[in-house]
Amino acid sequence: MRRVTVLFVGVLLVVAACSGDSTEDGGDDGGDQPTTTQPADDGADEPTTTQPADDGDDDSGGEGPSTATVTIGDATYEASSEGALVAQCLPDLFGVMAVNLPLADGGDGGIEIIALHEGTDPAVVEQENRVHVSIGDFDWWADPLEINLGPDEAAVSGVESVNVDGSSLTGTASFVGRDVTTREWVSMTGTFEATCSEERTS
Repeated sequence: MRRVTVLFVGVLLVVAACSGDSTEDGGDDGGDQPTTTQPADDGADEPTTTQPADDGDDDSGGEGPSTATVTIGDATYEASSEGALVAQCLPDLFGVMAVNLPLADGGDGGIEIIALHEGTDPAVVEQENRVHVSIGDFDWWADPLEINLGPDEAAVSGVESVNVDGSSLTGTASFVGRDVTTREWVSMTGTFEATCSEERTS
């Protein structure tokens, strides 16, 4: 009986091959074709390769800390918002770039810079270009309006030039400071620069 059944099934297969199987084979081919769409699924996976673009967005967000550098004579002082609990760096606050950052080495002190954008009226914003560097008990001022300066010191203290370019600034100034040991006033020329990589108001 098994042999008859096998022969009968074989006959059916032959008949099907001569008639309907040709279409079924075509159907099978058509059925196989959707399986060939799996590469399309792989292609659908390709958008996942846009994840590096997301990583790139993350990198662009991590612009780093805001920094300020002042060089007076042979000494260079650096400040940064990195790890700071209190810091300020605003590229454009009503036409004024305001920077107030702690010393980068973690020491007591910091750098404060007020720089007016070109065209900003000092009378309107009630601010003048100025730079203040604090290092422990010692201070350098480039600010003729600083109340700690006497008339003679105020006459030679001030910002000589400043250029604000977007979120960065550079400039030159005449600094005045009082020697901690001798208590005598000293004056020196210097340069300053700052970059607001992240806006901080606290």
